[in-house]
Amino acid sequence: NYRLVAFEHTRDGPPPPNTLLFVPGLSDGLLSVPYALSLAAALPSSYSFVEILLSSAYSGWGHSSITQDVGEMAQCVEYFQSLRPKGKIILMGNSTGCQDVLGYCSFEGSRPLIDGAILQAPVSDREAIQMIYAPEDYKRHNDLAQQWVKEGRGDDILPNHVSLPILGARCTAKRWLSLASPGPEHAGEDDMFSSDLNNGRFRSTFGVAGKRGVAMMILSSGNDAAVPSTVDKEALVARMGKAFVDGGGKLDKGSGILPGASHTVKEVGSVREELHKRVVGFLESIEQGTVGKT
Repeated sequence: NYRLVAFEHTRDGPPPPNTLLFVPGLSDGLLSVPYALSLAAALPSSYSFVEILLSSAYSGWGHSSITQDVGEMAQCVEYFQSLRPKGKIILMGNSTGCQDVLGYCSFEGSRPLIDGAILQAPVSDREAIQMIYAPEDYKRHNDLAQQWVKEGRGDDILPNHVSLPILGARCTAKRWLSLASPGPEHAGEDDMFSSDLNNGRFRSTFGVAGKRGVAMMILSSGNDAAVPSTVDKEALVARMGKAFVDGGGKLDKGSGILPGASHTVKEVGSVREELHKRVVGFLESIEQGTVGKT
């Protein structure tokens, strides 16, 4: 697809054999995640840092889906595997990029295999939306979107007041329901990381990813404003990791909380350096085949 772009950060010296493909979150795109440049520079010389520009980038998320993202990511993985057939491919997501990466590892269908996955700031869109929308507005928007879907208008753009002023883009009824994921089923495709999901839901995503043999690192930001203060982040990461390991996956020892980090790790200094350290450690463990070993 000629409209799909991947931006590779190059350095002096021979081309590296391995590739870290980075997927940003809702409303982000090339170079918009604060740590992208510094992480690219911090990688081992054996890895290249590549930012994927999906059709859902910037305001495109409003009429896209995780399924569509996963299909486009598969094209990117296939391209870099053909370019570097003996190299490792790692997928790293920030925010909704985490849903994309976990979807790549767990959704039904055949896709090129990858060697590792990093989830940085996996958060619940539903819980974040419920923090910023008044309960009556949340219900009214859900009711409208559900009505439109029943009428066969799921791909139509909802009125501007639903998402544009707060979320920064217009969105379809289907995408709103995917993000807002109203109860009691909470069946939204984006709803992978909510703290109230039962263990069965985590087994259907993290557990399936574990069965497919991918290595994983889960990093939750300690000061993530998109996560309600009532959520125990350590316990939530532990539940995700357990579902992954129980499925047969190899979870990196660097998984856990990034102390002092915001949602996109805007902080410089020791907080950002800790992110670099953990990512680099994971990549080196992938090369050495030691992920999940004590």
